[in-house]
Amino acid sequence: LMEPLPERILYEDVITYPAARQDIAVSVPEDVGAGAILAAVREAGGDELRDVRVFDVFRGAQVGEGRKSVALHLAFQAPDRTLTDEEAAALRGRIVTALAERFGAELRA
Repeated sequence: LMEPLPERILYEDVITYPAARQDIAVSVPEDVGAGAILAAVREAGGDELRDVRVFDVFRGAQVGEGRKSVALHLAFQAPDRTLTDEEAAALRGRIVTALAERFGAELRA
């Protein structure tokens, strides 16, 4: 009965500090996939980026020909403290910069 169980059970600790949640929308070329955007966001966000997900994709005249707007929900969380607004803004800025450099993304207002 015990054979299928692993020797060590790994778990992720539940963080008791609240997440700082922010939504951003970036305009990217039409051929940039959501998976590539998410991978770049995870890389740029580092360990304090707890979660990222796409919640909307928009195409239209407001975005421009050959471009689309991708809206992302970001959740930043540290295991040892509540992040300040300034810390969350710096992490968001790092993500926006990485998307601009990698895909020519532009932050939408």
